[in-house]
Amino acid sequence: MTEIKKNQIITELAEALQNSDYIKFVSYFEENAIFEIPFGINDGTILKGLAEIKKHFESIASNPLSKLIHIEEIMTKSYHSNEVTTVEYFTKGRSVKAGGVFHIQSSIALIRFGESGIVHYKDFPNTIGIAKKAGALDQLAASWKPDQKD
Repeated sequence: MTEIKKNQIITELAEALQNSDYIKFVSYFEENAIFEIPFGINDGTILKGLAEIKKHFESIASNPLSKLIHIEEIMTKSYHSNEVTTVEYFTKGRSVKAGGVFHIQSSIALIRFGESGIVHYKDFPNTIGIAKKAGALDQLAASWKPDQKD
């Protein structure tokens, strides 16, 4: 895939996230793609295949915490290497709860592209920073599960 095509997909991914259009976001993944969040709140997450990725984003769309911020714009900076594209996401928006405007580096993603789309997306979201801007740190902390020992 050309760098121009990769940049076009990255722009469209940002637009999809900005508009909470998760169906469009997921449409850029190949059938056997992997979506990974290695540093998730309750352990890491690895989703294998388009069906699992779609299900994950459907749950995000229905999560009440996602309604606590209004996204006005998502901007990106991309860095290409032979195999992996690094994308920095920056979100400008406002907190519905607190009413304040914010601008934050919201995520870094490592993306591997195949011939027709994304084959591996490794996401490093700024979960705590976003929750703080949304006024939802307490809700985020309440969602953490204590470590379970065998």
